[in-house]
Amino acid sequence: MEFEIEEFNPKEVSDEFWEGYFEFTEANFKFHNPDDPLPNRETSIQRQKLDQPHYLFKRYLGKTPDNKIIGLGGFGTTLDTSPEYETNKHLCNINIAILRDYWRQGLGTSLLARLVQEAQTHGKSVIETGTNHDSGRAFLKKYGATLSIEGAENRLELEDVDWDMMQSWVDEGKKRAEGVTIESFYECPEEILDEFTEMFTESANMAPLGDIEYRINIDGKLRRDHEKHIKKSGYTHYTLISREKDGRISGMTEIFYDPSNGYKIFQELTGVRPEFRGKGLGKWLKAHMILHLRDTYPDVERIITGNAEVNAPMLSINKRMGYKKYKGGEGYKFIVEDIAKRLGL
Repeated sequence: MEFEIEEFNPKEVSDEFWEGYFEFTEANFKFHNPDDPLPNRETSIQRQKLDQPHYLFKRYLGKTPDNKIIGLGGFGTTLDTSPEYETNKHLCNINIAILRDYWRQGLGTSLLARLVQEAQTHGKSVIETGTNHDSGRAFLKKYGATLSIEGAENRLELEDVDWDMMQSWVDEGKKRAEGVTIESFYECPEEILDEFTEMFTESANMAPLGDIEYRINIDGKLRRDHEKHIKKSGYTHYTLISREKDGRISGMTEIFYDPSNGYKIFQELTGVRPEFRGKGLGKWLKAHMILHLRDTYPDVERIITGNAEVNAPMLSINKRMGYKKYKGGEGYKFIVEDIAKRLGL
C-alpha cells in the first residue's frame, strides 16, 4: 500500500484540514468506544492548539496518495523547564493509531520508525507506550516491547449507585476519623500549595506502577501552570482533601469534568498518606466526591477511572461503589537501542 508520513502542527493547518482529520479520529474513537458519543469537534481543535506546559509533543499523519488520513502517531517528552525532567529525562512516550481497514500494511511500522527517530534525536533511551486492543498487543510484542503494567478502564453508571451506602461511608468516616475535616478547591489555595503538591507527588508515586519508569514530581509552579492549562482547555478540575486536627493534609481525591462532553466525569488520583490509613479516609473522600457530583452535575451519567490490576485497596473500594471493568489496557516499553536495531535505524 502506498502512503506518506508527514508532521503536522495544529496551529498551522487550514480550516479544511480538520474535516479529514475528524473523519479519521471519529472512526477510530467509535471503533474503541462504540457506545460513547463523539467528542465535541470545536473543543478538540481548541485543545490541540494549546501548548502543554513544560512538555514537547509532535504529531505525524499517515496519508494515502489521495490525501486521506489513515494513521496518526504522537511523540512526547518532558522539557528541561519541568521539575519532572531530571527523573524522567531518559524517557519519552509514543502513541500510534491506524484505521481498521489499513492494519498490517506497513503504516504502523513506518510510524513507529519515525517516532523512534524522534527518540534518538532527543537522546532518549526508553520509550513508554500502551494499548487496550489485541492488535496493539501483537504489534508491540512483534517489535520487542516489554510489559510494564496491567490495568483497566473501569466505569460507574450513576443509576447503579447505592446512594444510601455512599452516605453511610461519609457518616462512618466522620466517626472513625474524629476531628478530620474535608475541604475542596478548584485552584489550590496558596497557603497549602507546597504541602499539597508534596502530598500529591507522594501519593502518585506510591500507587502501583509496575515497571513504568515515569515518576511524578509536582511543585507549586508546575501546579499553577497545570491549573492555567486546564482552565484554557475548558475542563473543570475539582479536588477534595482531608485535613487532620493539626491541619496536616492526610488524603485527597480529584475529578475532571468536560462540559463539552457532559455525560461523563473522569475520576483521577485518590491517595491517603500511609500514616493516616486505616480510618476509612479513602472511602470517605470518594463517597463525599460522588455525592457532590450527583448534586452538582445532574446530566452526568457515568464516572470513568483507570486502575492498575494490582491496586487491590482501590479496586476494593471501587467494586463496592459499583465500578465495572469496561476494557483492559497495558503499559509497555521499548529500549530505544533495541527497537532501533530491529527497525534498521
